[in-house]
Amino acid sequence: MTISTVRRGSGLVSAGRVVHAIDPLTRLVACSVADRVLEDLSSAVQDDRCDSEIALLNSRAVHDDVSIMTSPALTAILRRAQEAARMSGGLVDPVVGMALTDGRQGHAGLGPVEPYRFDADQHRLDLRRGTVLDLWDIGCAWAAEEIVAQVVREDPAATLAVVVDLAVVSVGAAWEISEALEETLPVLDSPLRCGLRSFAILDHSGPRTGTQDEALGDATEVPSPAPGTSAEAAWAPWWERAVVGAGDAVQALTFGLMAERLGDGISEHIVDAGGQAEFVGPPGEAAPRHRLRTPGWVPRSG
Repeated sequence: MTISTVRRGSGLVSAGRVVHAIDPLTRLVACSVADRVLEDLSSAVQDDRCDSEIALLNSRAVHDDVSIMTSPALTAILRRAQEAARMSGGLVDPVVGMALTDGRQGHAGLGPVEPYRFDADQHRLDLRRGTVLDLWDIGCAWAAEEIVAQVVREDPAATLAVVVDLAVVSVGAAWEISEALEETLPVLDSPLRCGLRSFAILDHSGPRTGTQDEALGDATEVPSPAPGTSAEAAWAPWWERAVVGAGDAVQALTFGLMAERLGDGISEHIVDAGGQAEFVGPPGEAAPRHRLRTPGWVPRSG
C-alpha cells in the first residue's frame, strides 16, 4: 500500500519567483544558484519535458525493462525518495503506475513483484516494464533544500526563503524571512517564530488536476481503511490545507503525504520527529482546525 508522491504544480517557475530575500546581493546570488538547480530538477524529473530523464525512462519502460545510469541530480532525488519510503514505512513511494507482472524475474535481478531498484553507489536505476515513476514532489523538496544549502555555503550569514512548488526552505531570522515572503505565505509566520525553517504546504481546496486524479486514483492501490472506518471515509481528505514543518523539506513533505491517508493518526509521527503541523478542515466543520505542537505551534491571535 503506497501513497504516490504526486506532482501538484504545473511545472517550474522562474528563479526570481522562487527566491525571496530582502538583501539585493543575497537575492542575486540565490537567483543564480536557483537557475542552475531548477534546470537540474527539470532535466531530471519533469515528466512533461520530453527530454528529461524521468520522461525518457517512463517512456522506454512501457515496452521493456530499463536500466540507466542516473545523473547527479536524479541520484540525489532518488536518495531522498528512498529516505521518504523508509521514514513512512513504505507508505510514501514514487511508483504511480505498475503493470501486472507475470511472475518472471526482471533483468538485473529485479524480483517478480519489484517495480524498480536503485543503487545509489553505482548511480544505477533499474525499472520494470510497465512501471511509472513520479519524483516531482520529492524533487521540489530536494531543490529547495539544495538552493538554500548552496547559498549558505557562499554566504553563511544569508537570510532567505526558497519556495519550489509545495516545498519551502528558509534560513535566517524569522522576522526577516516573513518580510521577504511579504504576503505570499502568511501561514508560515507562526511556525517561523517557533524556529522551524523547512515546510511542506498541501492544499485540497482547489480542483484536482488530471495528473492528481490519475496518480491518486486508478494508478495506485488505495490503502485499507483503519478499523471502524469506511473506505470512503479513509479516502476523503479530512483537511483542506496542511502546513507541516520539520527538520527538512523532504521530511515535512513525507508527513504531509502520509496525513492524506492516516488522518490525525499522523500526529504521533510528527511529534516523535520534533515537527509541527497545522491542518485546516473544510469550511462548515465544527472543529475545522487541528494544531499539533512540539514544542508548540504558536496560536494565531483571534
